Amino acid sequence: MKKLIRASLILASMALMLASCSLFGGSAPTEAAVQATPVLATTTIELTVQTDATGLTAVNQVIKYTYTVKNTGASAVAGPVTVTGATCPEVNTIGNTDTSFDAGESLVCASEYTVTQGDLDKGSVTNISTATVSGISSNPVTTTISKAAPAVLNLTKTANPVNYDQLGQAITYTYVILNSGTTALGPAQFTVTDAGIPAPINCGDAAASIAPAATLTCTATYTITQADMDAGSVATSATATGGGAATSPAASATVTKGAAAVVTPSSGSTLTAGSTIQHKVVKGEWLWQIARCYGADPEKTLLANPQLTDPGFISPDTTVSVPNIGSAGKIYGTPCVGTHTVQTGDTWNSIALTYNADPFILQMVNLNDLTIGRVLTVPLNSAGTTAVVK
Repeated sequence: MKKLIRASLILASMALMLASCSLFGGSAPTEAAVQATPVLATTTIELTVQTDATGLTAVNQVIKYTYTVKNTGASAVAGPVTVTGATCPEVNTIGNTDTSFDAGESLVCASEYTVTQGDLDKGSVTNISTATVSGISSNPVTTTISKAAPAVLNLTKTANPVNYDQLGQAITYTYVILNSGTTALGPAQFTVTDAGIPAPINCGDAAASIAPAATLTCTATYTITQADMDAGSVATSATATGGGAATSPAASATVTKGAAAVVTPSSGSTLTAGSTIQHKVVKGEWLWQIARCYGADPEKTLLANPQLTDPGFISPDTTVSVPNIGSAGKIYGTPCVGTHTVQTGDTWNSIALTYNADPFILQMVNLNDLTIGRVLTVPLNSAGTTAVVK
């Protein structure tokens, strides 16, 4: 009887277990079934785009794009990284050099685009880019580059002095190039072409830049010819180019034959014969040449400046007195000293004639060195004066 009762209890227990299995889907739960299912962390891809172009300027202009792709999520994803139309490095070249694009890692891609005439006609170039990593895409980024406003150069030209009365007299032309556009011009070599000057004039150095509303200034020397003496006036026009801008409108200055008792130097003041002036020294000047510049007696100019320890070497920005201007020669005004780069075929006499300089003074000041390419110091308008260098 006891065995029968025990068997009945076992059968009842088994029936209860089968009933439970039937109630919950049929089979008994296993260890794997009760483990928690992992939840993947969210992965997001961020794309930023930069370009080196501020505007469309010409056909065949090359625009360079740089794309920075960043995993801004919390988990790594398998490479590679791709960007529409760009070239990207492998992910094992960044970060920890594994094959996964890890959280926080960034990768830089690049592309180039060559501007066409159609782009210029349209007025803009638009680039739409999307980064993709392991099927996950960034938001598309649109980059538009519009046609740049035309670069504009303006040129003014002035002459000093504005009168001449002798063959070989030097006239200094001053050219001021203005960037009247809205974007910076350069770095580039800006050039002035003047019908009265044999060769183009380099204005500034080869890497000069002109900001909007800024200027660049240069000078050139014109020598009065017999034809000018016969004509009674000189009027030549000049234009400026450089920095990708169109050629400037022409600018001119007129110089008239006639006595010039009053001269307007670069300082803007007037010079009257017989007066005493105060001259601010610039680099390269010496006292005797300053006196010649104003038609003054060099010895009396020396006596008027006892403060100078060496009149042959005066520091720039020093102020010297020049008495009784015009008493020993013609008043020319500044600049008193110029420069000349030696060219093939130049001689001391040919250079002196170009700048109305005394060839002996020119030669002495430059230590008799006429090497091609050398920049000479030129004592402007020293011809016909006492040949004293000191």
